[in-house]
Amino acid sequence: MNRLSTILVSMAMGATLAVGCSSPTETGPISADQSVGRGDGTVARMALPRGPLGIAVAPEGFAYVTQADHGFSAGTLARVDLNAHAITATIPVGMVPSLVIFNPDRTRAYVSNQWSDNVGVIDVASNTQIDVIPTVGDPFGLALSPDGRTLLVTTNVNQLFKIDIATKNTLASIALPATSHHIIMDPRGTMLYVATRDGGTVMEVDWRTMTVPRTFTFGGRPQDMAFSPDGQLLYVANELSNVVHVITLSTETATSIPLAGGGEGLALGNNGNDIYVGLVFAGTVQVIDSKTAETIRLIPVGGVPREIALDYNGRDVLVSNEDGWLDFIEPSDSLVPPPPPPPPPPPPPPDTGFARVSLGGGPIGVATSGNIALVSQDQAGTVARFDLPSSTVTNSILTGGIPAYLTFNASGSTAYAANFTNRNVGIIDVASNTQTEAIALNGDPLPVAISHDGARLFVTTDVNRLYTIDLSTKAVVDSLDLPATSHHLLTHPNDALVYVATRDAGTVLEVNQLTMAVVRTFTLGGRPQGMALSANAAELYVANEVSNVLHIITLSSGAISNVPLRSGGEGIALGSDGKLYIGEVFAGLIEVVNPVTRTVVRTINVGGTPREVAADAARNQVLVANEAGWVDFVHIL
Repeated sequence: MNRLSTILVSMAMGATLAVGCSSPTETGPISADQSVGRGDGTVARMALPRGPLGIAVAPEGFAYVTQADHGFSAGTLARVDLNAHAITATIPVGMVPSLVIFNPDRTRAYVSNQWSDNVGVIDVASNTQIDVIPTVGDPFGLALSPDGRTLLVTTNVNQLFKIDIATKNTLASIALPATSHHIIMDPRGTMLYVATRDGGTVMEVDWRTMTVPRTFTFGGRPQDMAFSPDGQLLYVANELSNVVHVITLSTETATSIPLAGGGEGLALGNNGNDIYVGLVFAGTVQVIDSKTAETIRLIPVGGVPREIALDYNGRDVLVSNEDGWLDFIEPSDSLVPPPPPPPPPPPPPPDTGFARVSLGGGPIGVATSGNIALVSQDQAGTVARFDLPSSTVTNSILTGGIPAYLTFNASGSTAYAANFTNRNVGIIDVASNTQTEAIALNGDPLPVAISHDGARLFVTTDVNRLYTIDLSTKAVVDSLDLPATSHHLLTHPNDALVYVATRDAGTVLEVNQLTMAVVRTFTLGGRPQGMALSANAAELYVANEVSNVLHIITLSSGAISNVPLRSGGEGIALGSDGKLYIGEVFAGLIEVVNPVTRTVVRTINVGGTPREVAADAARNQVLVANEAGWVDFVHIL
């Protein structure tokens, strides 16, 4: 599952409709501990391992649930008996199966095998994947025409494709402003609605002609959608704006229902009377009366609730939870049993050598210079300024969009922030704590790196290109096509080379800074993420998010060796002790590797979602931005 993971991840943004549509009514978010009515029942729960995600329910009383397993192994599809709450078959499919749908007579199912770049065709009678339909890019959202002959699918090349199932031929496609994780056919089968997640819009598509009659613009991150029973209203969960948008399709107007957190999965249950929304970051399912728009109850399911599907009885809903279970919620339920205990991994030894400072807004990127650290808050559209001697936040800098990664110039007077959804790099004046300018880009940027002489800025965007910006003119002067998106860049101190980790291509490119030509390609597999150089610039260190290793590349010879990690690595920094500090994003760990002995010498259990890592040599510490809501200051022992 592509995360920005995964991989990035919520921000409160205003919601407005497109020109010609009235503005939705925004109300403030409700508190997660607000007193609400309670049901009389208990949520039923069954263990379902390997990161369950997408759900498709058959009226015959069974469901298919995708098991993406975070890409750690080949994906599977679980067949679940909805009466017995039991797995009756496990179907091998492609890598990272995401969403799944049935054809009208339930003889076939289609699963988006995200990392395999195909849609799997499942024979329901035999519970086997019998064929695949290749896709351009990683597929996610799926829908079928009413006759079951045409497949609509979105992929991470920001396109909606119309595919003839019999021939596997692409009949047409539409460019999207951003990737889409959810699409839905209206009850009459005439219009398809596409939630362009990072584009902040819902597009109405005439799927027969592949034209776009209307676009509803909300901001935030529109995710799952559902229709009212009469088909007149479209409900849209917003992962960043903390609302459910309610679109009246006949009048092109919209209102918003407040949520107690970011919404992802959404379904109507209790015969259409209740709206169920999974609050993915809060571990909660919010139940809303569809007639009054009032919250009926908040059900603390824990974990990471993902997709929600209506049960075949028309009343209950199923909620997949990425932490390893499936919840069955009835209209009166509000009490939740404890999660089924999975086999626990051996706990890392306790390590208390760090201090923690709370920081809301989803901390993700971190950069240090002198006595200052900047930490991006992707859910808030701001960058927090830390005073490093006191480990306190002194200012909040408004950047807009989803600020991702940061870098300082050599003197520390200027910083640069990749503003993901604003398609620009913000220029921050450190003295005044303001973003003074923005450099426009083609696509949404994520990593930024600066040449050591301060002359050039490098940035990659989701159009799979590396751009060079001349900082004297603040203009893009060159670019290079990449085999896949990149989330991390690193400049060499000789100002001749820049290293590009092409995340989904499994490579690191060594690029000449001046000519933008690829000098060498290091093929690593998995998902290369954060990088660091040894003090003498002789070795390049690369954290791999999927292969669970630290790659050590000897630059003189190109030789590669690997150090096993407990889990997938994302952020990395070289500490003042010469050791490497690696954030393991899925395990909540920081592992410390001695590059000389090629061994892990320390494991720190920080919890949450550790993202980027930066060294603070003056205070003998390392900073770790944790998306769960804090910054850790790891003491070098």
